[in-house]
Amino acid sequence: MNRRQFLIALAVLVVFAAAGIAVVVSERSGWKSADSRAGQKVLPGLTISDVAEIAIRDAAGELHLVRGEAGWTVRERAGFAAETDRVAELLVKVAEMKVVQSEPLPETQRARLDLVEPKDKVGAGTLFELKDPKGASLARLLLGKKVMKSAPPASFARAEGEASGRYLIAGGEAGALLVVGEPLAQVKSKPEPWLVKELVRADGARAITASKDGKLRWKVTRDSESLDWKFADGAKPDLQKATDLASSFGWVNLVDVVADPAKVDTGLARAVIVNAETFDGPTYSLRIGNRAGDNYYLGVAVSGEPRKTRAPAKGEKAEDKEKKDKEFEERRAKLVERLAREKTLDKWTYLVSKNVVEPLLRERSALLPEKKAKKG
Repeated sequence: MNRRQFLIALAVLVVFAAAGIAVVVSERSGWKSADSRAGQKVLPGLTISDVAEIAIRDAAGELHLVRGEAGWTVRERAGFAAETDRVAELLVKVAEMKVVQSEPLPETQRARLDLVEPKDKVGAGTLFELKDPKGASLARLLLGKKVMKSAPPASFARAEGEASGRYLIAGGEAGALLVVGEPLAQVKSKPEPWLVKELVRADGARAITASKDGKLRWKVTRDSESLDWKFADGAKPDLQKATDLASSFGWVNLVDVVADPAKVDTGLARAVIVNAETFDGPTYSLRIGNRAGDNYYLGVAVSGEPRKTRAPAKGEKAEDKEKKDKEFEERRAKLVERLAREKTLDKWTYLVSKNVVEPLLRERSALLPEKKAKKG
């Protein structure tokens, strides 16, 4: 190669290099422009204390979580209490949520990403809106498909297809697609997960009675929590079955709240009524209606007040008395607080698992110990 050919080749290489650099700079400039919001909050102006309502709408229906004087409630469940911690967790998550990526969103791509207003069941998104006490909108997000992250090859650390983020549109920016690193899986119109599940806790039952249509079915009592149960005639029930009766009252949790009891045959007008009188003083009443799948319709009522004094044990020492009196007062204070809520629960009708209810529906004969078969 002579000198002239060498200079020509060198000039060509310089031109190609310059063109390559221009392309890289152009692409990097375009990437920076497209992702100019990366790292910024999706809702920078949101103040959590201003939020008085969370509205969720998807193809399955609507959900409204409303904050009132008594706390958060679920409108679609006749204003029953919502889990405050769960609501707070969602609000913090949304307030702190940051943009991972942003880019223009062509109209033709909205259906593919489920970023369509939830008016039908085809390609519908999830509308999430926060409102102030007057009903004015504080923030509005249209949530689309989740961003899925597959497990690395030969790794079981992450399940296949685990969600790692979500596509969404913020506010009225219909032409801007945002990707966030939070799947917001709990944002659905289903009310049940938001309900406070605990109903009543009748600790230390001393007498349990079952009746229907005003007729007594059975009654079991015990003189202390350490003694066995017995029927009024002195007969003893099966130990495990009697324990099941007390356990059913020990932690009654709901499955769901019936939104409109008048529209379903709850059977509560013909209910089996089971009462539990406790050593602490209050009486708990469960009205058990018809079965609905794996659940039963249930009504709850609580009456009475905690006893105010403790009877010292025979021969109790002074130092023991002081300690036990303090424990009694602490226990009583917690019970008074719990009763304040439990006494409001008669406003609603519930669905409760059959596992809680069915031990209480046994006939007296079914509570007796099984007779052992005689040998040969």
